[in-house]
Amino acid sequence: MSYKLHPLDFSIPSEQVFESIKNEDWSVFLNSNNKKYTDQRFDILSASPKQKIIFSDDSAYLINKNEEPKKTELCPFELLREVMSKYKSNCDTDIPFSGGAIGYISYDYGNYLHNIENKNNHFNQPLLAFGIYDWAVIYDYALEKSFLLYHEKNSITENIINNNKKSLDSNVMPFQITSRCESNMNYDLYEMKLLKILEYIRAGDCYQVNLSQMFTLSYEGNEYELYKNLNKSFASPYSAYMNYPFGKILSFSPERFLSIKNNIVETKPIKGTRPRSDDPNIDKKNIEDLESSQKDRAENLMIVDLLRNDLGMNCKKGSVKVDKLFDIETFANVHHLVSTIHAEIDSESNIYNLIKDAFPGGSITGAPKLRAMQIIHELEPNNRSIYCGSIGYISFDEKTDFNISIRSMISKDNNLYFWGGGGIVYDSDIRSEYNETISKVKPLLDIFSD
Repeated sequence: MSYKLHPLDFSIPSEQVFESIKNEDWSVFLNSNNKKYTDQRFDILSASPKQKIIFSDDSAYLINKNEEPKKTELCPFELLREVMSKYKSNCDTDIPFSGGAIGYISYDYGNYLHNIENKNNHFNQPLLAFGIYDWAVIYDYALEKSFLLYHEKNSITENIINNNKKSLDSNVMPFQITSRCESNMNYDLYEMKLLKILEYIRAGDCYQVNLSQMFTLSYEGNEYELYKNLNKSFASPYSAYMNYPFGKILSFSPERFLSIKNNIVETKPIKGTRPRSDDPNIDKKNIEDLESSQKDRAENLMIVDLLRNDLGMNCKKGSVKVDKLFDIETFANVHHLVSTIHAEIDSESNIYNLIKDAFPGGSITGAPKLRAMQIIHELEPNNRSIYCGSIGYISFDEKTDFNISIRSMISKDNNLYFWGGGGIVYDSDIRSEYNETISKVKPLLDIFSD
């Protein structure tokens, strides 16, 4: 399946190009924030998919344009593989996405996979949603060029070609908060739940559990304006804005879940956090404290072992390797301890099995994964929705990249939901763990309080 390329004006920022398609059906913007993270190479923008795959009410549905959803007996990953096989194409190695699937997998789909009942769904959104896009605008920051990739022209691609240099309408409703920001856990409730986790750990049920709290507020105005505003101070290398009729997703994730190219998969789990400081001396001290923390290293190593096992289910025996252990990576508001693992997918398996069997990422569940997820379900008042799920793409040529959607929010019915969490282990200190959940969302809280 061949595609065509049309060069665009690289001087026009990707954020501005997305303005012209942000209100189109299922418009998506995968934003690498290359200006801050220069090792990140590509931005990908698209809209109006040819087909859609959703998972809702315990069933997968295929939706063709202008048709009613068709229920299938396949699991959504089997359906995704079947649909994508009809579009397969070879692609230049420098092009990350030659058309394909872009979407999300909610953390709650992980509950479904592991037979954990989802106790509430007041977000009322599919547990999984992918559009099949046959065109995209791609920014390549290494080559300093942008281009439109398409298999067939449509009205949107024609408009992009014809209006690439045209200034865009900025007459949008400003974003404003209309309520206090509330959490589903105050400190006392958080303390009670953390103490329960420590009981489970002492009893040998688990070694680590990720506990999070959910924040909610009401708003008026344009969600993409909020995304752009937040991105100025909250920018991360695996960010995304996704416009769905059942809610808009704003993600500022620093964490890669899975990247796949030529059957080689890479994952980069985060475990270990210290806040950033405007004072260089304090900031340096925080880094040194994280580097030398035996507790954080032990947490990180636990998750590295978990992910080695997860990848091993679908990768060649002996191919799972740890490339980097306990690297320090610095983001907008925190320093993180990050490890890097790679493996080669077994010829008897495929990328769809690998994604499904590794989901959700172990860094946001705990260990062992199943028991940690059961405890999360027991103790957290609400389902997690997009938080701790994954956002990303599978190209027609099977290049793949997914984040773990931490530092993410969903907007629905003029309510905004976002989360902060952290891993609880045997020697966790209640106050410092609570403060870590706050430090991860502090830029949001500061902006909203202003």
